[in-house]
Amino acid sequence: MDEKDIAILRNANIDYEDITDRFEGNEALYLKLAELFLSDPHMANIKAAFTEGNLGEAERESHALKGVAGNLSLTSLHQLATRMNDLLKAHDEQAATALLPQLDEAYSEAIQALRAVLGK
Repeated sequence: MDEKDIAILRNANIDYEDITDRFEGNEALYLKLAELFLSDPHMANIKAAFTEGNLGEAERESHALKGVAGNLSLTSLHQLATRMNDLLKAHDEQAATALLPQLDEAYSEAIQALRAVLGK
């Protein structure tokens, strides 16, 4: 990745230094996994679960999104998915529902940044 790509990641609150540490400098592996993330179903599944009123499914999907976001150093998305998962575990439907737009926005921002870096 060049300086422009790194700036794109940082502007989207994606931690490039953490990526370097986590992937031991193997940017190709990170980019391969980032490309797979572009078709990750967890955010769509969370929104569908909320629409259906299935908070148990929303909790499972937010837990999965939290893990994927953490592994890819998607800092904002990871933090919000963690908060969403905690709220759903606590059965705080109102707070979780209120957080959903912010989670969706962080997801969209991460996807947009990764697409830019991947040239997609």
